[in-house]
Amino acid sequence: MSGAPKVDGRRERTKRTRAAIVQALTDLLDEGRIEPTAVQIAERAGVAVRSIAQHFASREELLLAVARHHAERLAHAQIDGSAPFEARLAAFVAGRSRSLEASAAMRRAAGVVLGRSPAVAHALEDVARERRKESARLFAGEIAAAADPTAVERGVSLVTSGRAWDVLRGEMGLSAKAAREELGFLLRALLRR
Repeated sequence: MSGAPKVDGRRERTKRTRAAIVQALTDLLDEGRIEPTAVQIAERAGVAVRSIAQHFASREELLLAVARHHAERLAHAQIDGSAPFEARLAAFVAGRSRSLEASAAMRRAAGVVLGRSPAVAHALEDVARERRKESARLFAGEIAAAADPTAVERGVSLVTSGRAWDVLRGEMGLSAKAAREELGFLLRALLRR
């Protein structure tokens, strides 16, 4: 007998199938397909349509799995909060810009289903809360030193939001590079006394 642990083939197939379905829906959303059908998801995943229902009890459960997957793929290294302001600002702007740009299609898709999907609403609230916590931690000293710390913290949340990024990129027609530079300019203006 070998000392290697026995692999449960069914459990591994289940994990692979779930991952394929989540990746398929993620890819379709990234391509701008706002509400892909089960047939489109199954075709992309290389599974039968019934497999989606077998692996996800509801569309909400599938959307939550996609939201978790999307958050994991955008995770980045934590920025040192004790670094000089300009270093923190540069690292934050680079990371946040990359994340906001990569999430544009997801935000569009979420906007379409938001009113009828508690799972999507919850996932968006979680993302917004985590983003606020990150910026508040990273710029705690600058926020605390402001004449109105609450207003500055709200301003930072606003200018670093997906909605603000979408305005910069869409309504204002800025390139990703110009939007990133604008984000840095706005943050510097808010956080420097």
